[in-house]
Amino acid sequence: MAADVGIVIVYILVLVGMGLFGGRAVKGADDFAAADKKYGAPVIFASLAASYVGGGFSVGNAAEAFERGVGMTAALLGFGAVTVLVGKYVAPGVRRFAGVSSTGGIAAAAYGKGAGVLVGACGFLCCAGVVGAQMEGMGVTLHTLLGVSPTAGVLIGCGVVLIYSTVGGMGAVIAADMVQFFLLALGMPLLLFAALKRAGGIGAVLAATPPAFFDPVNGRSGAAFLSLFLTMALGEALVPPYTQRLLIGKDLRAASRGTVAAGLFSVPFFVITGLIGLAARALSVTDNAADAMPRLILTVLPVGVRGLVMAAMVSILLSAADGFLNGAAVSLVQDVIAPLCPSLSDKRRLLLLRAVNLLTGGAAVAAALLLPDVLGILTAAYACWSPLTVVPLAAALLGVRANDRTFFAAVFAGGAAALLWRALGSPLSVTGATVGTLANFLVFSLGARRCRKRRQELRLRAK
Repeated sequence: MAADVGIVIVYILVLVGMGLFGGRAVKGADDFAAADKKYGAPVIFASLAASYVGGGFSVGNAAEAFERGVGMTAALLGFGAVTVLVGKYVAPGVRRFAGVSSTGGIAAAAYGKGAGVLVGACGFLCCAGVVGAQMEGMGVTLHTLLGVSPTAGVLIGCGVVLIYSTVGGMGAVIAADMVQFFLLALGMPLLLFAALKRAGGIGAVLAATPPAFFDPVNGRSGAAFLSLFLTMALGEALVPPYTQRLLIGKDLRAASRGTVAAGLFSVPFFVITGLIGLAARALSVTDNAADAMPRLILTVLPVGVRGLVMAAMVSILLSAADGFLNGAAVSLVQDVIAPLCPSLSDKRRLLLLRAVNLLTGGAAVAAALLLPDVLGILTAAYACWSPLTVVPLAAALLGVRANDRTFFAAVFAGGAAALLWRALGSPLSVTGATVGTLANFLVFSLGARRCRKRRQELRLRAK
């Protein structure tokens, strides 16, 4: 076990070293946000894949499969489908926003300064919430794998991420993503292979699984499953760290191809982590669903390989946390503070970016220690994003023209519908975020249609 722990420690030290080394190239705010657009499709693919494969999409998926079956895995396919669609149809719209490096910048260019500030604020809240959820997952994971207390696990995980992301900015995050992608892409299939071998093959695992577990709706209503599917599909759509990957590609082709590849990669990855949960159940490695994946690692893998897969599991949590941490800092400083304080120098913006990075990490630690519900944190984070911003951002990138009044009317409708639905107790187990996103879409569509008719009338009068 000591050798395995040593592998994890070496991996953590490598990440810290990469951040400190990368920090030498960060001279200004644009360097911190990696706005120089130099990354090709393979880097976009690996970085984006490493970013979205967080605790909820891996450890959480395995836990859901362990406890309820394939429902979560099926719902997560919605995320992969939307990511492919974004890469195919939305990413090319980046050409309309030359020089922009954030979601707030897109909104400001399309709907005005106020819209950019609002999207920046929403992006900050969403990203900070996701970081908090990842940190709680880190505490549980390190507690199981290394035997440290959950509190110590949270502090270790957040400390590592804060060092390399605060010093090195987005450049260090992307460099770390390359290592993390390699580890998770290798480690999860290795774990599944070892688990299936121990259990007697895939047939034995499936035979030990209750028939109800193969029903995606198991324990849910049809409406509740559809809501879960849409939440997974849209909850993180176009969030700041993912959109940043679109904006930093060296050309449109790189951004589009990298995003499509990341979406396609998600399908086998989600299936693998779901099967890991079923294998953990078949082998009875634990009674606690949340511990299914880490307990399986400790049970079925030999020394050395176990250390590699332990590092892969740590990578899963760090890779999501670092991107969202950087996204939170960029959203607040570049999209909210800088537009409201236009005289802010580049040096001060860089200091603010690093300060916000640190403070957000501290807030994430507090959330992880004080709020025990990871899914609750993620749900709150998604509620700050998809009902308010996804539709207007997607429309801007697709070239749908609308004015600022349409934007704010859609945001108000989405937020009000989400809050009202939640106040009613989420009827039919449908989430407020789902209802809010639908309301936003309807109001924005009507407003965009009115704007188009108005433009047509003005052209006719001009003739």
